[in-house]
Amino acid sequence: MRPAFPVLCSLLLLAGCATRPTAPAFEAPMLARTAIVSAADADGTPLGDPPPVRQVGKRNDVLLLSGGGSVGAFGAGVLVGWSESGTRPQFDVVTGISTGALMATLAFLGPKHDADLARAYTEITAKDVMKRRRIIGFAKKASVYDRGPLERMIETIVTEQMMDEVAAEHRKGRRLYVGTTNLDNGVATVWDMGRIASSTEPNRVQLYRRVLAASAAIPGVFAPVYISQTDGPPTMHVDGGIKQAVLFRSYMIDPRGANEHVWTIVNGHVSLVGNTALSGTNSGSIIGRSVLEMLRSIAYRSIERVYTMARNARAEYHLAYLPDDEEEPSPISFEPAALRRLFEAGRAIGAKGQWQAEPPRLERYQKMAR
Repeated sequence: MRPAFPVLCSLLLLAGCATRPTAPAFEAPMLARTAIVSAADADGTPLGDPPPVRQVGKRNDVLLLSGGGSVGAFGAGVLVGWSESGTRPQFDVVTGISTGALMATLAFLGPKHDADLARAYTEITAKDVMKRRRIIGFAKKASVYDRGPLERMIETIVTEQMMDEVAAEHRKGRRLYVGTTNLDNGVATVWDMGRIASSTEPNRVQLYRRVLAASAAIPGVFAPVYISQTDGPPTMHVDGGIKQAVLFRSYMIDPRGANEHVWTIVNGHVSLVGNTALSGTNSGSIIGRSVLEMLRSIAYRSIERVYTMARNARAEYHLAYLPDDEEEPSPISFEPAALRRLFEAGRAIGAKGQWQAEPPRLERYQKMAR
């Protein structure tokens, strides 16, 4: 679930070289503005944004997909194995962060897209996702890699036809949300992807793709994505995992429901500690390890928060994550053998229904009564 942290540190050496675009980076400011789920009231209900359609007493299922880069192959495997078991429900709400955002649309549209999901996470290599920049490009774009290959892959998957499918499900009351981090104001931004897909705006597909690219824009690895919401300067959006490992809000569930289920798939280990080697003693190693530990804690607390919220709403909580005995590779390592291993590990969990009822390593008073 972690970005390439040494890259973040090395970027400090070139601070100030990159510049913000002076012209709007995307010409759909009104659509972008209305697609962002607005401020919420005290109980978390969005203001001016219709929440998912909830039918009290009817079974409602919420799926949360975490970040994790290439380790998303694990989550893809869970979904495919789950479909094969014949027990995978139709989700009323799907949310995604980073690589979870990339797979969220396919998960939202159901098992008919499982083959696409499997191909996207088992048949790719690094060159299908990114291209290393030269030093000048590194300085100008504030990133080590060019995400052009990733954007082309998103273009192949996210088509006009797919937008129509998402829009049709949105009109039924189902919801698809993606999270980015707005670095300008520090806000964990929630995008209603169904609202974008349902728009008559001619640039709806381009904005949809752009939000997905933004959610996966690991700082330092990929350049930020600029999205115009007004006629002024565009805002800077990066990986949603910087603020939250998984995206979950109170309005996504109804505490009055008697059959609410929250399913969380974590593309990586779930732990507060996990280093097996001593840290280096140079400044880059120390900063990198420190950032890693901070984000590891954010990820664990995010997962724990979802557990607490779900149980407080009297919902059933289900968690799947990469087992401790499975190696977790770098999120920017796209080795086919490792991807297939991760996919099969997830597939086995999904097929067997090996869901956990609570996060691991909870202290006594962190546990919620069932």
